[in-house]
Amino acid sequence: MNSLKPKYRSLRMHRNVIAFSVSYQRENLLARGLGFEHIRELLIRLARPILRQGASLAYGGNWEETPENFTYELLRLISAEQEDNSLGGPDTSVPIGLLYNHSAWPHYLKISRRTEAQWINACRIVRVTQEQAGFSPAEIASDADYRDATPRAIFNAAATMSAMRRLMMGPMPINIPGASAQEQIPEVKARILLGGRLGTFSGFLPGLFEEALVTLEAERPLYVLGGFGGTAEVLARAILTRGDRRPEEFTAPWLAAHNLEFARLLKIPAGFKMPARVRTTEKALTDLFAFIRSARTKPSRVLRTGLTDAETRELLQTQNTVVAVKLVRKGLIQMGKLPPLAA
Repeated sequence: MNSLKPKYRSLRMHRNVIAFSVSYQRENLLARGLGFEHIRELLIRLARPILRQGASLAYGGNWEETPENFTYELLRLISAEQEDNSLGGPDTSVPIGLLYNHSAWPHYLKISRRTEAQWINACRIVRVTQEQAGFSPAEIASDADYRDATPRAIFNAAATMSAMRRLMMGPMPINIPGASAQEQIPEVKARILLGGRLGTFSGFLPGLFEEALVTLEAERPLYVLGGFGGTAEVLARAILTRGDRRPEEFTAPWLAAHNLEFARLLKIPAGFKMPARVRTTEKALTDLFAFIRSARTKPSRVLRTGLTDAETRELLQTQNTVVAVKLVRKGLIQMGKLPPLAA
């Protein structure tokens, strides 16, 4: 009889990592009659079934103690699921998934070892250094350069962030405090885009744009929830547009006009050499728009959603959280990133 019991978690899923690209844009949501709590609820409803079936999450959020920080929302969810799992049941042999928190220099300097140890059972912090980004020893910016906001530090920080987003699409070894051997961090198998900010990014490209690009290039499923505003909406709207027109948001001059931090980055002396495999803004935007143009006619094929074209277009624009969760889950199952739920 026990062999007939449905298993709601799957051992084969433990190396599957689903990435979330999410941030909160207040004005965008208020225009829809929504707030932070709505995005939080949607995030939890998307993440919980992924964790319960043994898959893990990836999220590159910061560790600042603010009410609008999704890092702690995900950590609390994982801790609660782990506690429930420890109470017993037919499927407790499969562990709850973890959170992989990818953090590029200099952002990981703010993460203390105490904080890392506190969440060690729920999270792995994956630090990406300037060396991993491709900078030579002579090009490395010091932590003091970062505190002084020197041009070299600003440039290196942007390039390292870009490198981190590319590197997380492949396996990465990391050192765990107190462990004798390295741990292999699995690559991202699919990505969900929600919200995002066009006016406050600090790299060569808006975060959700760059994360969408590396996911598409790696031929992994990409789920864009454009109905909830932000950068995801801009991306979704571009895909839903007919023809070959390139929206102005996908040009460097428009981004510079709407983001002072990015405009300052563009003015950094040209003598700084870009690391190998890190693209300029113009090149990245051109590469991203090539995918967008292809997705306009065949969105399900280009985005690899596992849905029909009609369902993919619905996902791109729905403001209904129930519909959004249902479609993302269906797509992940169809693409083999999650097992189907038992009847």
